[in-house]
Amino acid sequence: MAKIKVIRGGCGISYKDEHGADRHALRTAEDGPFECDEQQASRLVSLGVAEYADEQQAAAPAIAEATPEGEEPIAGTLDPDQLKDMSLNQLKELAADMGADVKGCKSKGDYINAITALEVEAGDEDDDLPDLGAADPE
Repeated sequence: MAKIKVIRGGCGISYKDEHGADRHALRTAEDGPFECDEQQASRLVSLGVAEYADEQQAAAPAIAEATPEGEEPIAGTLDPDQLKDMSLNQLKELAADMGADVKGCKSKGDYINAITALEVEAGDEDDDLPDLGAADPE
């Protein structure tokens, strides 16, 4: 577990409650420091949405995305066409995860505009995807 605090916008986190049920919550800077798993903490800190609240964790080297030596990461924005098929709830969760400013957002279009206004870095997001071969089609 890692202790972090939100420094920009808000972020959605996943956790298990006292009964072991999966839960989701929105955290903002007003909530103060909170605990979450190491993977979520690392992702939120690398996105610039949060920082470690524990000095020891802040001093530890962050897990960096693998960028080939000598190459700069590629930055850009998300394509609105890729987001239009998402539900309003999915857009709200994505906006929270990315730390988008969603004040005044009421419609899918508002959330898409808030999300596409943020600059993101290209990376190997499919590292966590399973390798599906002919022997394992699911």
